[in-house]
Amino acid sequence: MMIFWLVAALLIVATLLFLLPPLIKSRESEDALARDELNLTIFKDQMKELEADLAAGVLTADQYDVARQDLERDFLHDSGEEAGKGAGQSDRIVGRAAAVVILVLVPVLAVSIYGLLGAGAAGLDPESVRPDVQAEGHQGTLEEQIAMLQEHLQNNPEDAEGWLMLARSYYFMKDFAAASKVYERASALVQDSDPNLLADWADAAAMAQNRQMAGKPYELAKKALSLQPFHQKALWLAGTAAFQAEDYNTTLEYWQRLVQLFPEGSENHVQMQRNIDEIKSMLASVGDVRTAPAAAPEAAGASSTEGVSLHGVVRLSDDLKDRVSPEQVVFVYARAPSGPRMPLAIVRKQVKDLPLTFTLDDSTAMMPAMKLSSFPQVMVGARISQSGNAISQSGDLEVVMGPVDVESSGNLELVIDSVVP
Repeated sequence: MMIFWLVAALLIVATLLFLLPPLIKSRESEDALARDELNLTIFKDQMKELEADLAAGVLTADQYDVARQDLERDFLHDSGEEAGKGAGQSDRIVGRAAAVVILVLVPVLAVSIYGLLGAGAAGLDPESVRPDVQAEGHQGTLEEQIAMLQEHLQNNPEDAEGWLMLARSYYFMKDFAAASKVYERASALVQDSDPNLLADWADAAAMAQNRQMAGKPYELAKKALSLQPFHQKALWLAGTAAFQAEDYNTTLEYWQRLVQLFPEGSENHVQMQRNIDEIKSMLASVGDVRTAPAAAPEAAGASSTEGVSLHGVVRLSDDLKDRVSPEQVVFVYARAPSGPRMPLAIVRKQVKDLPLTFTLDDSTAMMPAMKLSSFPQVMVGARISQSGNAISQSGDLEVVMGPVDVESSGNLELVIDSVVP
């Protein structure tokens, strides 16, 4: 409140400083200066005429001296302080009177007009009222909206969207425990089928226990990922949970998936890559980086699926070349023919790399538990992402082939020739 009135006072003072000086300042000196300049000009012209008459012989030297003395005397008389004295005095009186009127009226009018046309009593004391919140065409404070929503849900307990809105309102109010309980109610109504709801519930549950992801929050994040493996918020929460549990290898798995959702070179991509590099450094420092061990010579043929790989080349159809730019991301992947669409193996390149030769094997797996070698048949695809995200979106360019036999696929040729509707 104090800052508001201080700023208002400064603005009024600035206005007065602009208006008052011209009125208070006497115009006598300005008028005198103008008269003096005019008299000086006339005096110079008359002196030139006298000099011209003297040179032409019209005036004698004595006559010239007398006339010059008369001109000088008139010039000094006209430039005296008495000229315009009465008018200057009158101007000073009017100017000062106007200054007094403005000095009084400007502050009074400013405050009065603001109180009338600005915000009334609330504008003059902005801290005395709380802002109203508008939602769904209704007006009122957030507390009033929550009360109305609670009343609505008492009469419509099966309104999942209403419960979801109430949970978000509690979260906004920082009542995380209440938000978590309401998210649970909403999730039960949709039978835990919404990954967005589950991720938001995990967030609220973690905030309710002082930002700790252990227990229920972690379970919810993993459940969201089972529905949508590349859910951005769920990946972040799950990675945070693993990090808090000091399970850095699992953290690395989640964050390596998460970084693929951000366009390369973006702020999020750069920051996530820094986090990944930091985790790798931590693991390397203790010698705990999980890598697939090389197969011993005697065990080279122990399993028919160990060491399998898919090879091929990816090209772009000539008809679609004018729809892409060199820096756009290209994903080449293999996934299971049925079930979750999460890639079993994936590589990331750019359009400028096309045509490119690719190899997909267990070293390019996204998760150790889901490897290419675990499936006899897979779908193989390539996609140019318009957004840089690993999740397919409308407008992306793609090709999908399969199912193909993992062990006897030979060299595959993928031609990106269709647009995702």
